[in-house]
Amino acid sequence: MSNLNLAFYTYFFGTNDNPAFAIPDFPSLKYKCYYYTNNKTIFEKLKETEWIGIFIDIEFKDDVYEPNMYGKHLKSMPQEYQELKDYDYLCFFDSKINNLNVNFIEDNIHKYFINDNKALILRLHESIIEIYHCNIRSEFYLSMHQPRYHIDHDKYLNYIDKQLNNGFSETDDYHCNTGFLIRNMKHTKIIEFNSTWYNHIKECGIQCQMSFFFVKQLFKEYIIPIDGKLIYKDI
Repeated sequence: MSNLNLAFYTYFFGTNDNPAFAIPDFPSLKYKCYYYTNNKTIFEKLKETEWIGIFIDIEFKDDVYEPNMYGKHLKSMPQEYQELKDYDYLCFFDSKINNLNVNFIEDNIHKYFINDNKALILRLHESIIEIYHCNIRSEFYLSMHQPRYHIDHDKYLNYIDKQLNNGFSETDDYHCNTGFLIRNMKHTKIIEFNSTWYNHIKECGIQCQMSFFFVKQLFKEYIIPIDGKLIYKDI
């Protein structure tokens, strides 16, 4: 299979004490892979790997909300970053994810982007679907077990109620995990999708799966949800 104009990227913003402090396995020697961080320890460690480290010289006052929101911009708006803006396809993944199956990613780019007209591929949220069904309030209640989300309890509820009043549905036939995203940056709707999602993130907060639940209802014909287990190599 010929090389695609594809890049991988991830990020970590915060201190060494943050549980997300990690450098994942390098996903591919075939494609460029970018790691964005403001953490000097991680940036130095990246020099010992194949990752292209991008240092963001910002110190955050709040070690939970502010670095998370900065990361959400990178996650949702890659077209605004010099290193990423010229790629046809981008694969974002959470820095805690390892062992990505690059062949699977290439195959899906060919299947859904090149031979079809889709804009985004991401994982199904299996636990929400199988146990709680696809209701936005299930995502909300599960999220409240995590302190970084619970602190904005009322903000999330107000956001959900506003979207329901705006005509969005409280339930859907599937729900997604946004820790892994393959984007077709050539698609005519991808910039609109990215911008719409980021605007919702700013209003909703750092639990971006809540905002994605509503935004995907606007772009559903261009989104492909996949079995999350398939993104990993067989060990």
